[in-house]
Amino acid sequence: MTRINTQFSRARLLVISGLLATSFAYGNDDSDELQVGRYQTVILQPTDEQLDLLSSIVQIELPVDIKTVGQAIAHLLDGSGYRLLSPKLAEPYRVLLFSLPLPKVQRQLGPISLRQALELLSGPAFRLVIEPAYRLVSFELVSASTTSDTDADS
Repeated sequence: MTRINTQFSRARLLVISGLLATSFAYGNDDSDELQVGRYQTVILQPTDEQLDLLSSIVQIELPVDIKTVGQAIAHLLDGSGYRLLSPKLAEPYRVLLFSLPLPKVQRQLGPISLRQALELLSGPAFRLVIEPAYRLVSFELVSASTTSDTDADS
């Protein structure tokens, strides 16, 4: 009986394992995944939050010094990539919204999308208006007939 030499040198084993690891790490070129660890891969695509900044999830407890809806909205938008429309360009009724006292029940928000948080703070009397090209946020007053219809439904 002949014996087959199955012993490999250490150098050969390292070369073979390196080739196998390289083929696993890069995988298929058509794939949108990249292996970053032995058992972990990441998808090579932007997240929904990166594509739509207002869909990012926030969970926040507003500081005690925030007393009005306007201050809460400004605090939420800080760092979001969006900003409020200049008061010079905004409708005059926005002053009414921004001066409203912040309800205690709305001091702690989330987890909720940033868009939903802004809509929650403005309430049913105002509609959130987004200008994506300039990343501006504003609010418009919902007509009186629309708000009375929604009140009658509830």
